[in-house]
Amino acid sequence: MIYEKIEEVPVKKTGRIDIRLSQQFSYSRSFFHHIIARWWVKVNNKIVKKSYQLKPNDQIDIDDVSRYLSPVILDEAPYTDIPIILEKEDYLIINKPKGVLSHPKNVREVHEPSVVGFLYHTYKNLPTIWNFIRAGLLHRLDKNTDGLMIIAKTERWLEHFKKLFQSKSESKKREDKEATELKKFYRATTYFTPEGKKFIDTIKEFPYIIEEPVVAKLPHTVAKIWITKIREITNTTDTTITFNLEILTGRTHQIRYHLSHHGLPIVGDYLYGSSDETTPMQLTAYKLIFRDPDDELITVEI
Repeated sequence: MIYEKIEEVPVKKTGRIDIRLSQQFSYSRSFFHHIIARWWVKVNNKIVKKSYQLKPNDQIDIDDVSRYLSPVILDEAPYTDIPIILEKEDYLIINKPKGVLSHPKNVREVHEPSVVGFLYHTYKNLPTIWNFIRAGLLHRLDKNTDGLMIIAKTERWLEHFKKLFQSKSESKKREDKEATELKKFYRATTYFTPEGKKFIDTIKEFPYIIEEPVVAKLPHTVAKIWITKIREITNTTDTTITFNLEILTGRTHQIRYHLSHHGLPIVGDYLYGSSDETTPMQLTAYKLIFRDPDDELITVEI
């Protein structure tokens, strides 16, 4: 194993090793938690834990940090078989399974099944809006949401989609968002609670627009108004109701929050429904409509 040497730690720099390293280098504590857990950090030539308290003159040796800042780290990602629904020169449409990440949030999640891992092992060197950990991705789905995703294979499509996305997100009027030639549709089955029944009874016609703040259950979340369109009810039982929806804005947990807020928690959603949920979440991105780089209007549906 090759180590990169760090200078001796002076007295004023004692403290937890994960904090010390995150101060020494421009990487997060969670980044160093990962490599410490993998035994790639030594103090005085011994393996340590992330809680190790540094002492004056301790000598830290660390595996080459640059290894974790390049796509090589994705060699450790498991190959996940993901169905390809449509493939063209510039892009793919895939059907992401439930339980598969769109992308790892950090290097500690590299070993979980992900769309990025699949793409890395299948295509490699795809363009990216952000960094290699999101190569090929133009948008994302929650881990427990399955369905259609568009993947960029070339810079041409990446730029094309960015313009579509910006057109939708930067439009101030709802009508302009709806006119953008990029549309994403979802199917959700929710519990039919008394509160939810009262909400449904107030709807005079479909489609019905929910234009309300979303307060996602995430760290440092900021409440903002986002738009979900309930297009139709497709099925009802004594305990559940199934909707087809369209999102005019795309924010984390938007559909899950909007429906739950009106007494319609999605079946299987342990975050915005019951914490006891064990059923797979019944939310699927079932349809995409978009204008492709060759000016063809594409509709894909599962």
